[in-house]
Amino acid sequence: MERYLIALDLDGTTLNADGQLSAGTIAVLREAQAAGHLVVITTGRPDSISEHFYDDLQLHGPMINFNGALIHIPHQHWRYEHEVTIPIPVALSLRQLKRDFSFKVMVAEGKQLLVADRPYANIPFLPDRPHPKALLDEQGLRQPPISVTMFMTAKTFDPVSKQVNALYPHLAAKTWGAWSGEYTALEVTSKNTSKSRALAYVAGQYGIDQKHIIAFGDDMNDLDMLQFAGHGVAMKNARPAILAIADAQTPNDNQHDGVANYLADYLKLA
Repeated sequence: MERYLIALDLDGTTLNADGQLSAGTIAVLREAQAAGHLVVITTGRPDSISEHFYDDLQLHGPMINFNGALIHIPHQHWRYEHEVTIPIPVALSLRQLKRDFSFKVMVAEGKQLLVADRPYANIPFLPDRPHPKALLDEQGLRQPPISVTMFMTAKTFDPVSKQVNALYPHLAAKTWGAWSGEYTALEVTSKNTSKSRALAYVAGQYGIDQKHIIAFGDDMNDLDMLQFAGHGVAMKNARPAILAIADAQTPNDNQHDGVANYLADYLKLA
């Protein structure tokens, strides 16, 4: 049997419109793993808001978070764990942007790390922090973060992006895929990260050939992953640019078990 690495974006792909795993999707992905395939969540989400999906699927292998900047096995130490971080002084210096721009909140995140510059609530993809124990300052940030994310109004996004790129050429500033909050989210990470690089790393550790990587995605942060995979599959609900470069398309969208239906047929699962 050929063993495949199955790379799964979450939002807009494996999760339905309510941000949940359907019973059908859980059943097929568990069956794929039981058949010997390596199922790898490959998401822009932090580990803190994706580990429960890993647990629901009863996965055993690595998970990729922060669009490739964190490769780890949840709930344990993995000797091949890989993390690309931003030095603490650089992360803290991003606060200078607040002199020229107004943000709803600025958040530094990493593995088991979330520190904001102020109390906040009702920000999608973030747990409420109405009474934080630590703030994003010299005392509160004790480990190098993987990302610093700023939440702002849409009209502020372009000028902030340009200033970040001008001041920090070694960092990458981009918006999240599948973002639908009231505020636009600008995430700053190291330039040396991508979903495709992370997949190549995991495939290398498990001895899986590139041609045996199947990747599913829907948004622009999935583009390099789908191009890298031996078989890149766009969701029916994917952006036109993703549909254009994919090797195949799911027959159904993410609301109707698109990933599960495609995989069950492709892998000939019972």
